Amino acid sequence: MFLPIAPEAEALPRRSNEPGSELELLVLVADIDHCAGIDLMSGALVRAWSPAPIDPDLRPYDVVGGTLDDMVDLLPDPSQPEAVPLIEPPRRIGRIVGRRAERYLRALIHPPGQPLLAMHGPAVPFWQRTADYPSIAVVEPEGPAVIRLRGGASSCLFRWRGVPIELPCVDRRLNDALAAAGRTRLDSGKGERLLVALAPPVDGHCHKVVAGLIPRP
Repeated sequence: MFLPIAPEAEALPRRSNEPGSELELLVLVADIDHCAGIDLMSGALVRAWSPAPIDPDLRPYDVVGGTLDDMVDLLPDPSQPEAVPLIEPPRRIGRIVGRRAERYLRALIHPPGQPLLAMHGPAVPFWQRTADYPSIAVVEPEGPAVIRLRGGASSCLFRWRGVPIELPCVDRRLNDALAAAGRTRLDSGKGERLLVALAPPVDGHCHKVVAGLIPRP
């Protein structure tokens, strides 16, 4: 069941969405067609979607640059308030680690007393999605998270608000690394966080997933 929670009165940081604007992004998780991270100008979370495959060597805390496009058709879910289309794949321009990276992250930690992504339940009907609610969050779990690989698919088990939660883990690099090493389990290290997101719609629903583990900066 989809039960949204009213957004907080204090809005999260907002980035520019003006086509032609330049974006500098501190990467948290990179996938084939998009990367999620922090806009260095505004401090806001961003999901930057690329018209072509992105650099497979991008890693957390790399800094990438890109130019915003006006092709909203590139977005698999236009109701994602953090989503922006890029004219071309993001290019690596640097790296930020240590205390500076931690300052960016700390400002965006999901409030521990609220439901994940401001809603109860594991999924939301696509037709009920609005830009009033976040589609991505940096989550500090209660204790270590556990990634489990079973039957070619993986899930992430962690505690939130005192309750165990298990969500699909769609971090392809992590899953490939586990499979290549012949492992079926990975415990997160101290200080590691999760990037929890709403996946693009499948069969009319957007599901909560763990997009990746965010290592300590």
